[in-house]
Amino acid sequence: MKPLVSIVTPSYNQSQYLEDTIRSVLAQDYPNIEYVIVDGGSTDGSVEIIQKYAHRLSWWVSEPDKGQADAINKGLRRARGEIVAWLNSDDVYFPDAISQAMDAFQAHPEVGMVFGNAISMDSQGYPLHNQAFGDWGLDELMCYNIICQPAVFMRKEALQQAGFLDQSYHYLLDHHLWLRIFDMAGAKHVPSIWAGARHHLEAKNVAKAAEFSAEVFRILDWIQEQPSLEARTKKLKRRILGGAYNISGRYLLEGGLPGPAVKDYWRATFKDPTLLKFYWHRMIYAYLSLMGWSGTAEWYYSLMTHFRPDVGEDPRLKTWPGIKLDGRSTPILITGVHRSGTTWVGRMIAASSDVIYLSEPLNIWHRPGVMRTPVEYWYQYICEENEKAFLHALQDTLEYRYHFGTELFSIRSVKDAGRMVRDMGRFLKGNLSHARPLLKDPFAVFSSPWFSKRLGCKIVIVVRHPVAFVSSLKRLGWTFDFKNILDQTLLMRDHLSAYEQEMERMLDFPEDIIGQGSLLWRMVYDVVDRYQVTHPEFVVVRHEDISLRPLAGYQQMYQTLGLSFTPWVRRSIMRSSEGSNPSEQPRQKEFSTQLDSRANLLNWQHRLTRDEVARVKELTSDIAGKFYTDEEWQQWTGSS
Repeated sequence: MKPLVSIVTPSYNQSQYLEDTIRSVLAQDYPNIEYVIVDGGSTDGSVEIIQKYAHRLSWWVSEPDKGQADAINKGLRRARGEIVAWLNSDDVYFPDAISQAMDAFQAHPEVGMVFGNAISMDSQGYPLHNQAFGDWGLDELMCYNIICQPAVFMRKEALQQAGFLDQSYHYLLDHHLWLRIFDMAGAKHVPSIWAGARHHLEAKNVAKAAEFSAEVFRILDWIQEQPSLEARTKKLKRRILGGAYNISGRYLLEGGLPGPAVKDYWRATFKDPTLLKFYWHRMIYAYLSLMGWSGTAEWYYSLMTHFRPDVGEDPRLKTWPGIKLDGRSTPILITGVHRSGTTWVGRMIAASSDVIYLSEPLNIWHRPGVMRTPVEYWYQYICEENEKAFLHALQDTLEYRYHFGTELFSIRSVKDAGRMVRDMGRFLKGNLSHARPLLKDPFAVFSSPWFSKRLGCKIVIVVRHPVAFVSSLKRLGWTFDFKNILDQTLLMRDHLSAYEQEMERMLDFPEDIIGQGSLLWRMVYDVVDRYQVTHPEFVVVRHEDISLRPLAGYQQMYQTLGLSFTPWVRRSIMRSSEGSNPSEQPRQKEFSTQLDSRANLLNWQHRLTRDEVARVKELTSDIAGKFYTDEEWQQWTGSS
């Protein structure tokens, strides 16, 4: 019989990832695996997941522990295998990882540890970047070349001699153990991908970057105290110090601390200038962040470091637990009624380096370089019967084909030239990074099914309370001519025939913003309500919900859209919604998204009179009741 391999998974309140971790172990093709799960007393449903697979586990427990190292040691001490490893509850093994590790041990009986390559994944399981290592020895590890923990397997004998994990370490506990095993027994690298390590906001290297950095220098002190490493330490002194500052800078930068990161990168350069070739792009990213060039910094960092890794052509990966390889190129459409918050939502989604923001191709004033086909109506309706005029033009937009000649001959002002430069830059970024196109266009709301079916867009529709919507129109003095809708025969036939007489009556009151806004709101969200039945895959979000809880709201939206919710995204959302921002921007900045999102919800109070609020409620109540309860209406307006 082949040697027994023991895998230990420490678990604590990560139920959203745990089942994928378990399945990736149980799906291995190696025939002799002992699987142990040590749960720290989870309360989020993790125990129920473990119980689901209990019949395939050798042992499991759920009880309070003294932290991750204690839980791992508890499992490793119980393990009976000749070879042992641990796989955290948010990571996964790749197919054949254990078999390949065992082949490496058989080929190199002298080593105490083998390690493969890995990939980083986001919270959804989409690959972010490669983690490829070399045939490193003790010198490389002392200089802070970091091995990805889930890609490591150890001989139980070597682990016992090294002394298990030191429970006083909380962040680099694995690197500390590797140093001891390398010093005692050596290791061998196998250049194959064995694991996927998940990168998300709750991960320790993101959430506790400063503590991670401190532990880097604690290990440095430990290295300098080891008699067995004394000669190497003297020989490698500057390289070791340079490596320590380099890895500290990396953790600080990924944790959203560009200032301290820059300082450590400069210290690393002074100690070991040869390292600069590995982190120069991170230094530029950190400087751009400090200067406030948020979009440029995030895009640049993504371009330099986050090319999607090649994970091979193994057909099993298409359905492998925890890994997603498809869907990254799906376009996104953010829509709703205008002045409903689509710009804010669009820009917060565009804080991700995974997308490129493209604004309003169905705006009748859109730039021809962005989409070459002119648009005749506000809320232009597109369906299969009239798509010929728009399909190829929008496909060009989604494929980042910029029509320079058409744009050049349309320029009439310096502002037009500036827009051309802006749009060309966005299209260039899209071509270079292969990011997903994000169309922010409230005027596409009636065409959402067509965008979904014909262009493959993921649809997000923003709903805003009718009082807030109408008050925004009143503030800007924006009227609406319903001939834009009445003259669209197909739109009337498919969606809005029931509103024909109301729209015709409204034509007699061209200055009645309250009446126009209320009717337009009813029409748009009546259709959206029907979408929730006919297109349940559409994502419908209320502006008020994300305004009150922006971080939680956007994190859920990112998860639904398959986007990476990075520390940079988190900071962008916080800056855009924090309480120190104004509750309202001046009219010349009406498209600014830097607002106190909570206070912004009540701006209607100084824009509308009590009678106007009552009128909006009377005109919209039949449809508003589908999105807002009576209690919520009273909460937002104070009316009963």
